[in-house]
Amino acid sequence: MPPDIDVDVQAVRRLETAAKQVTSSLAALEGQLASAGDVPSGAFGHLPFASDMLRAKYAEQVGGGLELFAASQAAFGRVASALADTAEAYERTEQDLDSGFKAIQAGMPG
Repeated sequence: MPPDIDVDVQAVRRLETAAKQVTSSLAALEGQLASAGDVPSGAFGHLPFASDMLRAKYAEQVGGGLELFAASQAAFGRVASALADTAEAYERTEQDLDSGFKAIQAGMPG
């Protein structure tokens, strides 16, 4: 017979909460990161072609960083959702088992 599985559902819920907090924190930082990409046209000097090229490369790097940042934010959101689903499944299973045992006990002569 396989061993019983003992799951600390509250620990799973705490992990869910932590993942949601990370997601919220990342969302709060997103605007600050986006503003880092807003550089004035003269920020890299006034050298013909070179200044515009540097500004474009900087914007490209910031844009790529924002994409990765958004992906990590979405990943933590998915982790939080999966942990919520997991905790709910364990809670339903525990309730179903409890109901089953109560039904068995009710059917047994006292």
